[in-house]
Amino acid sequence: MNVLFVSQCSKRALTETRRILDQFAERRGDRTWQTPITQAGLDTVRKLLRQSARKNTAIACHWIRGRDHSELMWIVGDARQFNTEGAVPTNTTTSDILRADDETTWHRLPLISALSALAALLHDLGKAIQAFQDKLRKPGVHETNHYRHEWVSHT
Repeated sequence: MNVLFVSQCSKRALTETRRILDQFAERRGDRTWQTPITQAGLDTVRKLLRQSARKNTAIACHWIRGRDHSELMWIVGDARQFNTEGAVPTNTTTSDILRADDETTWHRLPLISALSALAALLHDLGKAIQAFQDKLRKPGVHETNHYRHEWVSHT
């Protein structure tokens, strides 16, 4: 089987990991090794890595199954350095970088709805005043408005 080792070790754990993995695999970068290896050889590598593991040790082993497919086999050390598929996160943040809440322009929709309902209620109250009702009942009488129903609505 063809495997890829990815190391996220730091300090002295990185030096020890490099010493062990350099004996079994070819380096493909500063922190990666690749090699064809038997299951017995892989078990030996894992055993040696576990024996020398420190608190700064984090190594993932991936089985390269095909051109575009690999499978996480195991992790030795701090598994928090990798995600569930064994990939190394390049950057993490707690801020909302997608800003999904900013995509809607209706941040104040509940407030706008409440104010609209209140304005409609006050508008209807303005129409309920006796002077406005008298004007509706006597359309022929052109009496000037002492006040407009809109004025009552806005107060």
